[in-house]
Amino acid sequence: MTPLSWTILAMAGVTYGLRLWGLLLPGARLRGYGRRFLDAVPVAVFAALIAGGLPGADAVDGAWRIAAATVTALVVARTGGLAPGLLLGLAVYLAVRALGWA
Repeated sequence: MTPLSWTILAMAGVTYGLRLWGLLLPGARLRGYGRRFLDAVPVAVFAALIAGGLPGADAVDGAWRIAAATVTALVVARTGGLAPGLLLGLAVYLAVRALGWA
């Protein structure tokens, strides 16, 4: 085996070892900063995925997408839940499209 093969094998071992370790510790609970950090991960991942698609093909559609994303962000910040923000942001965007404004 080449050194690159050994490196890839070692990296895979570390990655899956850490995952297995997390699964084998059911009694371990995160507290404090660790818990708050992990609670923010879904919102951060969603924001990263959506941010690249905000500017539309034309300026008008892009403006309404940004408006819907702003509504979503405000609702998520206010309620602390991702689902209500997503639903309201989607409703705003679909309403604007249905009215023919975008």
